[in-house]
Amino acid sequence: MRAAAWRTTVPAVLLALLIGWYAWPEPEEPTAPVEQAQHRIEAELADVAGAFHPGLQWTEARYYSLADTAGFCGTQGCKKTGRAELLAEQWGRVRIGPGKQNERLDEVQKLWTAKGYVVRREQRLLEVKDSQQHLQFLMGADGCAELHVSVVDVADSTEPDGSGGFAQGPPESIKAECATVDDPYWSH
Repeated sequence: MRAAAWRTTVPAVLLALLIGWYAWPEPEEPTAPVEQAQHRIEAELADVAGAFHPGLQWTEARYYSLADTAGFCGTQGCKKTGRAELLAEQWGRVRIGPGKQNERLDEVQKLWTAKGYVVRREQRLLEVKDSQQHLQFLMGADGCAELHVSVVDVADSTEPDGSGGFAQGPPESIKAECATVDDPYWSH
């Protein structure tokens, strides 16, 4: 009799916990309007571009958003939380020569440190990750400078099927223009 109760009670409790976890409301976190998040991202893009003297040609920024979901995603059950992550990517058109790559990493690191960010540096990658944003600056071995900026807890503007959202700028193929321009100062 005890074994039978054990076999039915444990699965019932686990099922109740699972349903409760899925149905539990998401915490009410404030969401930034898309325009405010875009302004923060554009300020970061401009600040990094301003750290390059003389100025460097950059591709147009590419924006997109990722809707935040909760629950078990798959064929059914995944639900949107009303929050999203707004991301922007930008690439340097000018190839940065090997002798100038560490200088650029140092300058961007100084910029972000002066803003109070905790910067993680790993070879050719700089990264800032906190609860509100994620910044990455990467110097590729081919001289390609990449900048990725994202802001989290942005008001979700995607469609129920996940399409749409905030998409602006060129298609992803724009990154093929990275490090394609030879410059007398930067490339040598």
